[in-house]
Amino acid sequence: MSSLPPSIQNLVDHFTALPGIGPKTAEKLVFFLLRTPAKDLHDFGAALASLADNVTLCVQCQNFTDTARCSICSNPRRDQGTICVVADPLDLIALEETHNFRGVYHVLGHNINPLEGITPNDIRIKELIARIQRREPPIKEIILGLDANNEGETTSMYLARLLKAYPLTVTRIGKGLPQGSDMEYADSVTLSNALLGRREI
Repeated sequence: MSSLPPSIQNLVDHFTALPGIGPKTAEKLVFFLLRTPAKDLHDFGAALASLADNVTLCVQCQNFTDTARCSICSNPRRDQGTICVVADPLDLIALEETHNFRGVYHVLGHNINPLEGITPNDIRIKELIARIQRREPPIKEIILGLDANNEGETTSMYLARLLKAYPLTVTRIGKGLPQGSDMEYADSVTLSNALLGRREI
C-alpha cells in the first residue's frame, strides 16, 4: 500500500505511464509540481486538457495541428507537389530544422512492424494514396524519409512497390543516415545531407 496520499499517487501513476519515466522519476516530478505556485499548476493542467480538446490531425498531411490544415500544408510557398513521407511527427520536426526542404509532408503514424502487429492497414497509407489520386496539385515526387532500421526499410520497400503504379518519382533519403538509426536523434547537418543525397528507388 502506498504511503502517498491518493491524489499524489494518482499523478505519480500517470507520469509512470509516460515513456522513459520510472516510479522514482515520476515521484520527483510530482513533488516538484507540489512546490509550484497554484496558478502555474492550473496553467499546466489547462495545457494538458488543451491537447485533448484542440489538437487534431491535419486533413492533408496527418500531422498534429490545432487547425484543419497545419501551417506547413497551408503555406503557399511550400512545394505541394513534393511530399516527404515520415513515420512520426518528431521526424517531421527534425527535417524541418534542417531548413532545406521546401515541400510538404505525410505522416504515417508508424512504420510497418509485423512483430508488433502493425500492418500496412494500421498506418496512414490510404490517406497518402488518396492525396496522389486527387492530383490537386499533381504529385511529382515522393521522398521516403523513413528510419534506417528494419521497420523503416520494410515500410520503404512496401511503399516503393505500391507507388510504382503512379506517374511520379520515388526517392529515398540515403546519404548521412547510418543503418539502424532513428531520424529524430540525427543532427541537422546529417539530415541535410540525407535530403540532398536522396536517390530514386
